[in-house]
Formats: sequence, structure tokens, C-alpha cells
Amino acid sequence: MNNSKLKAVKPTPIDKRLKLFLYGQSGAGKTLAALKFPNAYIIDTEKGTLNYSNTINKQNSSVYISNNHIEIQEQLTALLTEKHQYKTLIIDPITIIYQSIQEFWTKRFEREALAKGKNEFAEMQDFGMRYWGKVKNDYKSIQRLINKLDMNVIVTAHQKDVYGTGMTKTGVTFDSMKGDDYFFDNVFRLENKNGQRIAITEKQRTDIGKEKFPISFEWSYENFLKFYGETIIKKESNCINLASKEQIEKLNLLITTLNIEQSIIDKWLDKSDVDSLTELTVDQINKYIDFCNQKLKSLEKMGGYNGKNAD
Repeated sequence: MNNSKLKAVKPTPIDKRLKLFLYGQSGAGKTLAALKFPNAYIIDTEKGTLNYSNTINKQNSSVYISNNHIEIQEQLTALLTEKHQYKTLIIDPITIIYQSIQEFWTKRFEREALAKGKNEFAEMQDFGMRYWGKVKNDYKSIQRLINKLDMNVIVTAHQKDVYGTGMTKTGVTFDSMKGDDYFFDNVFRLENKNGQRIAITEKQRTDIGKEKFPISFEWSYENFLKFYGETIIKKESNCINLASKEQIEKLNLLITTLNIEQSIIDKWLDKSDVDSLTELTVDQINKYIDFCNQKLKSLEKMGGYNGKNAD
């Protein structure tokens, strides 16, 4: 009998969806570049699509205009769980979502600081690590949904200058949350050269020697089909089944009955890569319900159960 606790397995090659991060200076054509992808669900955070209705309709795409991160999260959840005809998600730009989250929590913390008589904190907006923890948590919730989507994803961001010693410009980077470039497999900077949109490849996560994209290339839908693979990019989207209200209620009842500690529930959420029980899939929640039911059956033999070993 093999009693080893080692769980690593040999990796199996998979065809990952194209998920890319695109940034560039104003006027580079980031919005129009993204709109080259047909059958797209476009989340427009700064009304940049208003002048491109003919292009969008020709591509059989649709637009949702909002800069509210809560509304956008609801749309991403719908794309994840409902059957639809869209193959590509476009968020243009994500810079506005990050700013929206900051503004949301700034107002909350300002009210809290004023209510406690801490006017200096409200004026300086120096809310500390708890504030940034809230901002990052909301932003990462959106990132997790993006990662789970069975769709191509194009996320754009504004560009900003980078300055070194003596306020000397040393380069450019994206204007969004620090680490956005780590989240995406592919990162491109867009430049407009003599009327052509040129993608500069800044990152592509792949095996050594298996790079798909050249160092620079003309941005076009046809080039992405060529470099990344037509089968993957044109693939239909699949949805997932989230836990039902009844399943969530059942699991909550079992948690209460078994007195399962919050630290254990946090482990479940972490393993499932979700923020709450309501985001669990049917398969995930059934696993935890079955686990709890097994614990219930063992109660008489165990002489009681305090939930400390439910991981």
C-alpha cells in the first residue's frame, strides 16, 4: 500500500485561452485594436466605444458601459455561468476599474474616520494597510473571475511614464494595479507607427523555445489566429454551474452543526479559489457537503466533534 502524502503529478499539456494585457499611450489605438476580435463582450469603462458602433455591430459584438466595479463583477459572473455566444471578453480600460475600487473604499474610510473624529486621516487619506487590503481584495476578485472565464480576454490599460533620480524619465509602464503584468500570460505594448498598430511583445509565458509571438508584429486578428492558434481563439465558450441556494443553505447548516471553525472554511475557500461559499461550483460544494456528512456519521463513534480537523 502506498501511504505517501506526495500529491504532485506529471503535467499534461493544455491549450490555454488567450488572455492578454495591452497598454499604450493615448492615441495608440488600443480600443480599436481590441475591437478587431469578433464576437466580443466589451466592458467599456470610459465610454471609449461610443464612436465605433458600426465596427462593433459588424463584428457581432456587444457593449456594456460601466465603471462600477460591483456591476462589472456581476457581468463577469454572468459570463462565467450563463450560456452565451461571446468568445472574447474585452475590458477597456481596466485602469478605471482600479480607480473605481479605490474611490469606493476611500469614501467608506473617510466616513469611518470622520465618525471617529479622526479628521486628519480623512483629509490625508492615510488609511493604512486595512484600506489597501480592501482595495486589493476587490481587485483580485475581478482577476479571479477573469482567470476562470473560458474565453479569450483582452484587458487594456493606460500608459504612464516612469521617472528615476532627479525626475528623469526612464521609461514607460501601465497605469493600473501593480503586478497586473504578472497575472497575464501575454503582455503587449501598442505603438502607432506610420499609421500601423504595432504590438511590442513584453511578455509571453511559454516553454523555452516555444514562443508564439515575435518581438514585434502588426496587430491584427489574423495575426493572432496565426501565432496563437485559430482553434483556440475561435473556440466556443463553456459556462460553469455554481452552487444552488439550497446547496449553500445545506452546507451552512452542516458547518453550524459541526461547529467547523472559520479557519477551516477559509482553507476551503482558498483551495477553491473563491471569496465566499456562494461562488463555489456544484462539484466543489458537493465535495464539502459529502465531507461534512461523513463527519456527522462519525459523531457517535468519535464522541463528539469540534471541527478542528476538517481540512
